[in-house]
Amino acid sequence: MMKKIKRNIKISYVILFVILLVYTVSLLTPLLWTLLTSFKNVDDWNWALVQKDKSGIVWTKSFEFSNYIEAYKKFYVERVRGGLNYRFYITDMFLNSVLYAGGCGLFATLTPCLVAYLCARYRYKFGKVVYTLVLITMAIPIVGNLPSEIQMVKNIGLYDNVFGLYVLKANFLGMYFLIFYAQFKMLPQDYTSAAEIDGASEFRIMVQVIWPLAIGTMTTVFLLNFISFWNDYQIPMIYWDSHPVAAFGMLEYSRKTGSVAATPRKLAGILIMAVPILIVFGIFNKKIMSNMSVGGIKG
Repeated sequence: MMKKIKRNIKISYVILFVILLVYTVSLLTPLLWTLLTSFKNVDDWNWALVQKDKSGIVWTKSFEFSNYIEAYKKFYVERVRGGLNYRFYITDMFLNSVLYAGGCGLFATLTPCLVAYLCARYRYKFGKVVYTLVLITMAIPIVGNLPSEIQMVKNIGLYDNVFGLYVLKANFLGMYFLIFYAQFKMLPQDYTSAAEIDGASEFRIMVQVIWPLAIGTMTTVFLLNFISFWNDYQIPMIYWDSHPVAAFGMLEYSRKTGSVAATPRKLAGILIMAVPILIVFGIFNKKIMSNMSVGGIKG
């Protein structure tokens, strides 16, 4: 009987392995094709399209960096200020993206973290109101508030200002509030009680005792926010139009190279755009993939 059970388990492992292998190959194949095509000569690519040569579309005979050089030169956005025409190149847009994604990611992480800490660690009725408000806003879609929001931002002087974007993203209404709330709720009160006995203030308890236990969750949420804001072009295009970000530059570059004949150059620009995200993921992949569980009480 035991041998039969073990045999069934081994068969299930093999089936699961095959499914995961096929899924992995299905994810890596488009990435490999994108990388190979970005180094393909444009004339060879067009000839393969005309001849309907699938092998010429999939594989490349020689690797050329001219597509990346051409993409770097054409990766720019034009803006008019005071009657003068300005060009923002890829380095300028990358800097704007770092300011936007980094600042908004920080505010979008600290705000729900702080509110969730107050609601989870302190017993007062308003905390339940805030928790219920978060659930309601997540359940009810908010549609049609963009015109009024733009007008409000203009009236308070935060339009076309990066700090205005930080203010807009400093809200606690969302899934990350629930994640932080569950994180802080599961921590025993023994941490707080021990710190109070040692004479620590409320702020010091939060910063030096509780937050370090949730640093894995905070780092993961920040990185996810950073990646999300890095790929966002709509909000900066609306509220920070005079400083185009890299995602908007990618949109404009895609329009410039819209024909199928320019696919290698378009893919080269896409890969240039993905380099910062790959660097961030390569440095912090352990943080992103790490377990969010916490502990620490002994004996």
